[in-house]
Amino acid sequence: MIWPPVKAWTSKVYINDQVHFVAINYGGELLERWVVLMSVLDSNVIIKVSWSQLIDLSKWKVGWDERNYIESSKSVNNEIDIKTNGFSHLSTDSGLTIPISEHSIRPWFY
Repeated sequence: MIWPPVKAWTSKVYINDQVHFVAINYGGELLERWVVLMSVLDSNVIIKVSWSQLIDLSKWKVGWDERNYIESSKSVNNEIDIKTNGFSHLSTDSGLTIPISEHSIRPWFY
């Protein structure tokens, strides 16, 4: 997949009752890359996911998928390493800051 990540993502399991997320920040290098995602419907749900987890097609999908997923538990699958503390700083290319001063803004989808 292309780095930096696009902004729209769908989780294949519910995370705090949410599946649609926006990539608001990212960082790290090589195997230490990470992405901070915020729920589209509940801005209190903010998670930090490793890039290797995010590009795993069994766990995440690029874009916003309308399908309902079978796994509906409120807790996240133990295989997904997700952290949920204080990651609300936006990247300069997110297009979500006011005013928007950057000329290059990451796309929502591929």
